Amino acid sequence: MNSVDKYSKVSIVQSEKAWAKELTYEDIKTMVKEAINLAGGFNNLIKPGDTVVIKPNLVSSKDSITGEPLDKEINGITTDWRITKAVVEMVRELNSIGKVYIMEGSAEYKTTDVMKNLNYSHEYIKDVDGFIGIEEDSGLWQDYNSPSLVKVNLPNGLLHKEYYLNKRYKEADVLISIACLKTHASAVVTGGIKNLSIGATPANIYGASQTDNSRMNMVPHDNKDGDLHKWIHDYYLCRPADFVILDGLQGYQNGSAPGYVNSSKEDRMNMRLVMAGRDAVAVDTIAALVMNWDPGSVGYLKYLSDSGAGVMDVTKIRVAGKAVDDVRKDFGTLKVPPSGAKRIGTKIAPRFRVKRFEVKENELNIDIAAFKDVKKVEYYIDDNICSEDLNFKNIHGSSKFKKLPQGEHKLKVCVYDSFLNRSEQTIPFFISY
Repeated sequence: MNSVDKYSKVSIVQSEKAWAKELTYEDIKTMVKEAINLAGGFNNLIKPGDTVVIKPNLVSSKDSITGEPLDKEINGITTDWRITKAVVEMVRELNSIGKVYIMEGSAEYKTTDVMKNLNYSHEYIKDVDGFIGIEEDSGLWQDYNSPSLVKVNLPNGLLHKEYYLNKRYKEADVLISIACLKTHASAVVTGGIKNLSIGATPANIYGASQTDNSRMNMVPHDNKDGDLHKWIHDYYLCRPADFVILDGLQGYQNGSAPGYVNSSKEDRMNMRLVMAGRDAVAVDTIAALVMNWDPGSVGYLKYLSDSGAGVMDVTKIRVAGKAVDDVRKDFGTLKVPPSGAKRIGTKIAPRFRVKRFEVKENELNIDIAAFKDVKKVEYYIDDNICSEDLNFKNIHGSSKFKKLPQGEHKLKVCVYDSFLNRSEQTIPFFISY
């Protein structure tokens, strides 16, 4: 079975350092590069001359309860500027002549001030053509006819049938979402999708006032009728991401509640992660599992999956790098459970046994016995994945691969349930010719 390229890939990279605060820029750059390359890389995405828009999550630069400024690095709430810097450098390796813009629509007025407060400036991130506050780049207050806006008709919209987007953002050749690994009081998961569906809305159109960028009037955030999840679905479809990177250096539980940022240091999770992928639905699905929330209970993920915007079926997602259950932690939210969201029901790994296997010079044949909760099986030879039964339709697997050299080798079989709880078995074998 040679289906290794027929699925969405999500990477998880974790630092071996004990604390997120110990990470240097070189550490972070190495993690970002590894995560992006494990997820497929930029080579087939970014071309010389492209306009690339990078959208970080810079919701605020201060705690609006205490008024204290957020830490500029690894605060867990906003995208660490060093991750964005590493991404910009990777983009410029492939695209030295195109435009690169960092664009955001903060909840705090005004966005360009928030950027400066969090080290988003040419002093810290070079080779950027502009640091752009979306509300300042989209026309005057309530100017729906501004040439800086694009009206997108969405006949299949769940909440509305038309939405307004910033023209530069909408027409970018490549859109990269650099979000944070957080839970949220209403949306449950704040990842690559919500980062665009809320933060990319022009506040001059959707904000509370000319000096208040908050989007609380744009769509109800209490989820009483699920309107927030419908909005996230719709707005994301107006301009989907081409690539997603998640800043999980810190990770944050009890994330931004409606109307304010809570910067309690006790809610920092010390995850030391960077995640990446081209399929934002798949990335946010895996992010939910990492934070111990059932992605099937997150409204906007289900809506987008049903709309064909991405994959949330874990049997069709390949996780590269660290496994989910190696890094998973229990993230809380300010409301438990928010809008019907559910925590993962079990962390018990599924059971199986290898009944028989045979490895010839370039082919594996294997039979396993497994319980019904097994949803996916992966086969590795010498730590290289050689095949996987994505749907686990039967208990027999086979794969062809390059001829193995004579000598000792090892077969590893990994089985997963629907929450990516994992069991594995490693068996040594010998090839002789």
